[in-house]
Amino acid sequence: MSVDFVESLFSSRIRVRVLKALIKYKEVNITKLSRELGVNYKVIEYHIEALKRLGIAEEKRFGRIRIIRLSEGDPRVLAIERFFTELEQAFANSDSRNQGSS
Repeated sequence: MSVDFVESLFSSRIRVRVLKALIKYKEVNITKLSRELGVNYKVIEYHIEALKRLGIAEEKRFGRIRIIRLSEGDPRVLAIERFFTELEQAFANSDSRNQGSS
């Protein structure tokens, strides 16, 4: 595993939010992503370009509409999706244990 890849992937809160949104939506228009996250279009575009440079995001164009998605079947994408899923489950389990002890 390349340390540079991991550092680049998680180097920004916004990039992590973009990544989580791409996992959630599978495919999404950049404008919708910008509105959903409440982040300027150009900032979203910057982070999408970074994900594309890392080789884990793809873009399809339909005229002026740009659709972004994570690269299907890429083992790194699958690992990232598992990471977020397991992390959410761990927090849910932790929250339920903490509520039970209160």
